[in-house]
Amino acid sequence: MKLSDLLAGIVTWIGRIAAWLAVPLMLIIVVDITMRKLVEFYPDLVDTFMFREIGSTKLQEMEWHLHAVLFLLCLGYAYIKNAHVRVEVVRERIRPRLRAWFELFGAIVFVVPYCYVVVTYGFDFAERAFMLNERSSALTGLPMRWIIKGMLPVGFVILGIAALSVALRNFIYLFGPPELRQEAGTFVEHSDIEELVHEAEEELEEYERQHGRQPTRQSQGS
Repeated sequence: MKLSDLLAGIVTWIGRIAAWLAVPLMLIIVVDITMRKLVEFYPDLVDTFMFREIGSTKLQEMEWHLHAVLFLLCLGYAYIKNAHVRVEVVRERIRPRLRAWFELFGAIVFVVPYCYVVVTYGFDFAERAFMLNERSSALTGLPMRWIIKGMLPVGFVILGIAALSVALRNFIYLFGPPELRQEAGTFVEHSDIEELVHEAEEELEEYERQHGRQPTRQSQGS
């Protein structure tokens, strides 16, 4: 559990810091839209130094660069927090131990090997871009394309660490001692929706007790 928590802590720390990239991303979008609108009313602004050096092409490329970095650095964080897309119609109908088996199998057999492949070829991908001094195909685009390409293996290293943390927790849940099973099972025991429903039911029962009513579980009949 300590190793799993350590790995999860690293991924969480990176994800929380990377989440702040949303702020410059939004600012760049606002500046890009504002500059385009200004040109519609004042066409002569195109010849100014600011518009020549910071054109719409550079801003748009910086937007998708930041979006890609934000996605890659937060991908593992989303996995740790169980916030990525799932087929909940299937998953919520099976028992927690079977969920743990599926999660353990998927992390070890699919996620970790896939991350290894992407990281291995991703470093070569970024190295070639660095050696060739690759830049944007647009004439006024951004240089140093190797920076954004280099974020691909970095993001999948983080995802691989997250998968190892999740695999360890599920392994403990399946085979570990009973005193650690509850702590390790937070990833498979309850979804956010189940927790919200449970809290709402408890609040409803407390309200009915305070008003002298017989507590009922309305959710069971709905």
